Amino acid sequence: MRYVNTRLLLAAAIASLGLKTAASAADLPARTYAKAPEYVPQCAWCGWYIGVNGGGAWGDRTGDIRGFSSDFTQVVAFGLTPSQLGAAHNGGFGGGQFGYNWTMSNWVAGFEADIQGSDIGSTNTINFAAIALGPTATSVSTRRDHIDWFGTVRGRLGVTFGTILFYGTGGLAFGGAQSSVGNAIPALGVNFTGSSSDTRFGWAAGAGLEWMVASNWSLKAEYLHVDLGSSNVTMTDPLFSGPAATYRFHHEFDSARIGVNYHFGGPIVAKY
Repeated sequence: MRYVNTRLLLAAAIASLGLKTAASAADLPARTYAKAPEYVPQCAWCGWYIGVNGGGAWGDRTGDIRGFSSDFTQVVAFGLTPSQLGAAHNGGFGGGQFGYNWTMSNWVAGFEADIQGSDIGSTNTINFAAIALGPTATSVSTRRDHIDWFGTVRGRLGVTFGTILFYGTGGLAFGGAQSSVGNAIPALGVNFTGSSSDTRFGWAAGAGLEWMVASNWSLKAEYLHVDLGSSNVTMTDPLFSGPAATYRFHHEFDSARIGVNYHFGGPIVAKY
């Protein structure tokens, strides 16, 4: 009997200890788990971006005669050389750009630089006949005015409406321009030629819009007027002691382009 009572007392003690332990556990606060921070850009438009673009250009005709020597007076008088060569800056281009934006509310300010390979310009031949000198008095005038490449460094200022940015832009333009003139007059046994090739500097201005189509990615459409100034080309012939005639080319064109940009975003911040 004493052995049975001892077992009962031991079982009751163990049960009592278990109840106290369970009650103490119930009084403890629930365990909490800390969420790992998510690192995200502070804003979509601010910070560095890089992209590619392509488009087309068009412009007014250029290549006016600016002066000629006295030996060339009769050539001009009888219409054996044109007074306007009609060079037009038409063609295409493509390249890349990079820039940086600052934002304040829905205003965006920044800068952009781009460089383009281009085929802007034209080459043609003009035939003339001076009836007063006879049917064999003809001339063949050739001209070429071409912009092989160009680039810009511009400021941008715009305003956003949701995912759309409208902006104006303007700044420095530069590019490589090549111009040449030739005027052959077989009846007189002469062939006048001249050319120039240099890097030109000028200005560019325009406007555009950009659409944030996905996280960090935007599409852009832009109009830009580019003016690289003017250069003179003087054509001469060995039979003449001095310059014959000088033409002036104005390297100016309008352009439209589309492109895509990747935005690296603003400073990275932790989001909990």
